[in-house]
Amino acid sequence: MNKNEIETFIQFNFWANERILTMCRQLSNDEFIRPVTPDPGWGNLRGILAHTLDVEFGWRSVLQSQDADIILGADDFPDVTSLVVRWEVEKAAWFDFLAGSDDESLNAGYGDDPENSPKVWQVIMHVMMHGVQHRAEAATFLTALGHSPGELDFAVFMRG
Repeated sequence: MNKNEIETFIQFNFWANERILTMCRQLSNDEFIRPVTPDPGWGNLRGILAHTLDVEFGWRSVLQSQDADIILGADDFPDVTSLVVRWEVEKAAWFDFLAGSDDESLNAGYGDDPENSPKVWQVIMHVMMHGVQHRAEAATFLTALGHSPGELDFAVFMRG
């Protein structure tokens, strides 16, 4: 995998996140924190999105050999605005990480046992695919509330 390909996937990830967050901004705070049914495991839209952000933050921290013990939880984000602000910080951190990467580093292992660990690009793809799952869950609940984010397909992103 090369840097340009990975950058495209990271750009897609944040494009799709923004479509979800744009619709979340139209919700009342009660709608944002209302329990969802069926519950995919995170309680509400805030929980789904906080978990998604936490995974992006946690894995990037691991890949950059930073402290990954911090867990971002739903209670850290009292409203949509606080989540959006923190996600903008994470987006910038991902692009800073990418700026310091090259094809060689993306195709190397990471951590204490790089010979036996997944490649950096594989971890990045895991994070991106994880986001796809949870954005689909969030989109379902947003649509039920009358705020569909529209198409989140990679092909739509590529058309610009």
